[in-house]
Amino acid sequence: MSELTPLMRQYHEIKRNYPDAILFFRLGDFYEMFGQDAVIASRVLNITLTTRDKGKADPMPMCGIPHFASDNYVSKLVRAGHKVAICEQVEDAGEAKGIVKREVVKVVTPGTFLPDNPKENNYILGFFQKENIFGIAVADITTGEFLVYETHNSIEDEINRFQPKEILYPFSLKNNSSVIDGLGDFYLTDYDDWYFDYIEAYRKLIKHFRVASLDGFGCEGMIVAIPAAGALINYLEETQKDSLTFKTIDVLRRDSKMLLDAATLKNLEIARNMRSAEPEGSLLWLMDETFTPMGGRLLRNWLLNPLLDAEEIGQ
Repeated sequence: MSELTPLMRQYHEIKRNYPDAILFFRLGDFYEMFGQDAVIASRVLNITLTTRDKGKADPMPMCGIPHFASDNYVSKLVRAGHKVAICEQVEDAGEAKGIVKREVVKVVTPGTFLPDNPKENNYILGFFQKENIFGIAVADITTGEFLVYETHNSIEDEINRFQPKEILYPFSLKNNSSVIDGLGDFYLTDYDDWYFDYIEAYRKLIKHFRVASLDGFGCEGMIVAIPAAGALINYLEETQKDSLTFKTIDVLRRDSKMLLDAATLKNLEIARNMRSAEPEGSLLWLMDETFTPMGGRLLRNWLLNPLLDAEEIGQ
């Protein structure tokens, strides 16, 4: 590090905090990427890979994109399964004493990215396991939905119900094949077990929602779901930096909606056809004549989670 320029020393200090993300490092009108980030980005984005300090024996790979076109490039990287940390200049270069101050202002992940189809939710799901019970927390930062529940069902069935773009789970489960194998090909993020500690999760939730207890939400006694919910809120605060839009916690009551397992959803082609796993040809595709994104998401939810309560159905 002693041989590095002040700029590259700053880069490495910031990158150290985001080892699992491609760092978009703002330099004037461009975002630059270095090292392995540059190698990956150049391949996914089909942009030129060059090097910094070409005269050295081991020049550092680098590539860059114009900042005004960053949304398109971020989208491509996220769709390819990568996280992107956006690092901005947070002070005026003309007023800076020394190197311009920079910091990461947002981390874009598959579960926090705006969906291509506005009629689909962009869910991120967090779960915690205690014995044979799963605590589930599901959020969509684009709509402000945040719901929790506990279940004895397989985690595979619950994941297929929501089709989340990202799944958050305790690091200690990373090598538990009986659980991880059921998560399929979804984007997985392991998270420090400390964030799933019940007391810490409870504190995080009451602080975030500015309440004295969780009684008002109806989840006070949910000792398996609360760790999942607290960890998910913490992760979203870390990645989004700015304020989240969640106003309440909704508790999903399992006796109010029909459970459709993964096999049923597939065989009935409710949201995707069996041939190509695409929406076209599914029941949802056939029935969807909604005009708004909100209406499309509501219809999708009705089909994937049919009501059981006769009174609710009649409303």
